[in-house]
Amino acid sequence: MTTSTHYCESRSPTSFRRCVVCGSKSIGINFGVQSCAPCKAFFRRNARRKELLELPCRHRDLSSLLENENEANGRSMRYLQIRRCSSCRLRRSFEMGMKEELVRTDEENERYRQMLDVNRRQRELLKKQLQEIKEISVPRYIINDIDLLAEIDWSHLSNISYAYDSCCVKSYVRQRTATIFNGTSSVSDNQSINIYPTVVTTSIVLSVSSFLKSLPAFYSLPRVIRNYLCKTNIRPLIFPNIYELQQCCYHEPWQAAVFKATWQLMCGPQLYPQFQQAELLASKSLVTDPIATRLFFIILFFSTPLHYHQDSATPTKVLKKKRPVTNTQNAYITLLWKYLSYRYGSMETVRIYTHLVHVYIKMQTVGFGIYTRLATQKNLMPTNETLNKLVAIDVHEVQIS
Repeated sequence: MTTSTHYCESRSPTSFRRCVVCGSKSIGINFGVQSCAPCKAFFRRNARRKELLELPCRHRDLSSLLENENEANGRSMRYLQIRRCSSCRLRRSFEMGMKEELVRTDEENERYRQMLDVNRRQRELLKKQLQEIKEISVPRYIINDIDLLAEIDWSHLSNISYAYDSCCVKSYVRQRTATIFNGTSSVSDNQSINIYPTVVTTSIVLSVSSFLKSLPAFYSLPRVIRNYLCKTNIRPLIFPNIYELQQCCYHEPWQAAVFKATWQLMCGPQLYPQFQQAELLASKSLVTDPIATRLFFIILFFSTPLHYHQDSATPTKVLKKKRPVTNTQNAYITLLWKYLSYRYGSMETVRIYTHLVHVYIKMQTVGFGIYTRLATQKNLMPTNETLNKLVAIDVHEVQIS
């Protein structure tokens, strides 16, 4: 014998936050419907006990009072009956849409617990690995004595210098030799000079990319941040690295002429004098210390966009999660400051740091002018398109033809 229980059909404005079985506060969707924690646990334990549905209600005295109560009190008493009677509660659960097939069996529960345990161990292992990567790849920027360089700081400085020489310089020399600077080109050859903007800038971008992407600190950042930094900050570093590469690589006179003609073409008659002034300023003001300049390039790379194109059709997006980038940048800023202080003293460190910033701002102004010409001049647009592709893909996948 079963006793039917009548339920109120009206819904309050907050009913979507209430358990549809007993009216208590819901914790979310469980077995297909909104329910509270007790009803969720009850259904999980009893969903397959069909014999409960055949039992009479143990609180029929409550049912007899429902006809004489108003709607609010009647609803409360019905919910009270559901909470007290297992048969009514299970019946109500099925009527409101709870699904038996969503309840895991004992075997499924065991597999689920095993899966959670495996995932937990994997997360702990990944967290440990990421912590180890950060410890060995990013210099420490919380320092007690800024005048002293620890052994790990010297290791970072050596690795940076080696990475620039082995990745950036060697890559640039190899690509330069394999493409335009092969001893057969001529400045007067107009057909050849048309390919110089793409080849020269491409060789520099690939070289700089290979250096920056060789840093373990780069791979300690999330992938979305790595892509963002490559798209926004590699191209603005072309001009600063021109001067550094010229100091590191030997140029024959005819190679220097080709190099000059290429940048004259990209800058145009109005911008090229500023290009020369920036190079002259760099030769007079930049410290002839490769460790300092290369560290400064890294600091610039791990920063907010070096070129912000607010007025363009597609303005530069702002990075949402800045903390990982700023933490990395702060580490390299502190390392540079410690190195300069150790080698040159406090006052000279301020002067050198000021000159680095001053020269870069001048270079950035010219670099942005070159960027604008590449994006607007019809004969330079293929170069612009090539550079946009290069900063969006893996440098190792690119071959210059």
